[in-house]
Amino acid sequence: MKPVTTTKVRDKRIRSPRIVHHHDRRGYWQVLLLLVLLGAIGWQAYSWGVRQGGYDHEHSTREIVALQTALREQQAEARDLEAASIRYRRQAEIEQQASRELQQQLIAVENEKAALQSEMETLRSLVSNNNGSLYIKNFKLQPAEGENRFKYDFTIVQVMEKVEITKGKLVMKVSGKLNGKKKRLDRTEFSDDDEKAVKLEFSNFQDVHGEMQFPEGFEPESVLIEFLPRNKELKKMSKTFSWSGYTQGNK
Repeated sequence: MKPVTTTKVRDKRIRSPRIVHHHDRRGYWQVLLLLVLLGAIGWQAYSWGVRQGGYDHEHSTREIVALQTALREQQAEARDLEAASIRYRRQAEIEQQASRELQQQLIAVENEKAALQSEMETLRSLVSNNNGSLYIKNFKLQPAEGENRFKYDFTIVQVMEKVEITKGKLVMKVSGKLNGKKKRLDRTEFSDDDEKAVKLEFSNFQDVHGEMQFPEGFEPESVLIEFLPRNKELKKMSKTFSWSGYTQGNK
């Protein structure tokens, strides 16, 4: 048997064929030209649309500037109007205050006029009834400091022209109830000076004021004021005032 001989076969590599691309530069420029053309067409279309829509950049800019100018003018005018409004409000407040003060003055004048009319009526009564020329005005009563203590104020007026100096005595008496029983107190029982009468000497009028101290349990009801003139031309004056009528508003 013959020996088998082996022959070494050398490997052969199979190579793939290489494909060589040949670029066509004309196609590249055609694409680029197409893109530029499309961009130009798009811009023209946009511009045409803007023109068709009536938009004008320069015109719009001018309108914006005009509106801004008008806005500033309106704001300035608004500030001027606000300042004028403040001035008018202040002027109105001043006028209202002046009106209130004038109204108060008118009320005071009316009150004074009413007081003068009342005084004239009193004078007419004195003359017509031949009651003399002495009378009392502005009688007031009010509580003072302390228990059962009161203040009094009034003015004695003498209107006879030929009497230059009026002389006389002032007498005061208070009627009421003491522990439920009627009681009249003369001046020595309620005055601090313990004088029964006060000597007065005056020309046309005399202001009188003082305080009354009542005993415990005394309830005043009326005040009698008398003036006893020393002048022969003058008549005695006597006037009674209700206590409650002159103290209700002062409690």
